Amino acid sequence: MLLFNDIPPYAQKNETGFFFWIKVTPKASKNRIGDLVDSTMGRKVLKVYVTSPPEDNLANIAVIEVLAEYLHMAKSKIQIVSGHTMREKRIQVFT
Repeated sequence: MLLFNDIPPYAQKNETGFFFWIKVTPKASKNRIGDLVDSTMGRKVLKVYVTSPPEDNLANIAVIEVLAEYLHMAKSKIQIVSGHTMREKRIQVFT
């Protein structure tokens, strides 16, 4: 598990943990974390690739699973706060 002081450099602390932005690519060939890139909104976003399609919330569920493994945290500690139906999403991690 990450310690509160060990947040990723692209994340921002808040009162319940930290948050960051991701850009999801659904229907990828493999579940994986990609590079940190600039978004059209002028912020840094972490690329996340999932094999699931963007239907019936399947891609969002896969995103949580991939991030939980990447951050070595329980899935229950990671939540999509905004962008549920978009490729760019805000992720909250509770510490």
